[in-house]
Amino acid sequence: MKMKLFQTICRQLRSSKGFSVESAALVAFSTSSYSCGRKKKVNPYEEVDQEKYSNLVQSVLSSRGVAHTPGSVEEDALLCGPVSKHKPPKQDIFLQGKRFHEALESILSPQETLKERDENLLKSGYIESVQHILKDVSGVRALESAVQHETLNYIGLLDCVAEYQGKLCVIDWKTSEKPKPFIQSTFDNPLQVVAYMGAMNHDTNYSFQVQCGLIVVAYKDGSPAHPHFMDAELCSQYWAKWLLRLEEYMEKKKNQNIQKPE
Repeated sequence: MKMKLFQTICRQLRSSKGFSVESAALVAFSTSSYSCGRKKKVNPYEEVDQEKYSNLVQSVLSSRGVAHTPGSVEEDALLCGPVSKHKPPKQDIFLQGKRFHEALESILSPQETLKERDENLLKSGYIESVQHILKDVSGVRALESAVQHETLNYIGLLDCVAEYQGKLCVIDWKTSEKPKPFIQSTFDNPLQVVAYMGAMNHDTNYSFQVQCGLIVVAYKDGSPAHPHFMDAELCSQYWAKWLLRLEEYMEKKKNQNIQKPE
């Protein structure tokens, strides 16, 4: 017998035609740290538990036993072997990813003013790696934004929403020490993108809908990053997979709670 959650998901999938809903009305409070066209004296995102938002989707994706490092695809080493004989510690990988995202935010947000530290970040190999991608990115709508899907009861923290070659996308910036030339090489990253996309399209804090995704894998040595564009059809396919993964995660958590002694 199907659990109630799965029935809810199926109804949501049928009614939303995948991951999209009608454009939601704009409300005063936004979980986005930067959103185009909204002038705010106070950043409401400062009050959001960023760790909570950034870790929940990764928890779902890693529920099968594969660890995920936020802001990086170095976790893939658990699936396809170590990146190198001298693999940097996880703390260094996390820090590299964090600095990479900070540098991108400085570049993409007109509200940011470059500091001396930011200028050093902009000289990194990762930023050099994505220069040809950034030329095709415009119309930034949101950066480091928290999103929530109330119906399916999950939250996430996406990197960026902007136009890539004229198509509005949820953009996920990744770092890697080994080439990721194909979208299959990114493993669960497409599920992460559509999870954020679905949440954003059902979040009333956003007045727009996103139908496409983009995964950009940047390299430390500065070699050209690999962009993996996901059109609406491909996103729909991954959305169905995400729903199954979410159901699996919820079922697992439910069983764990049942097994816990009182």
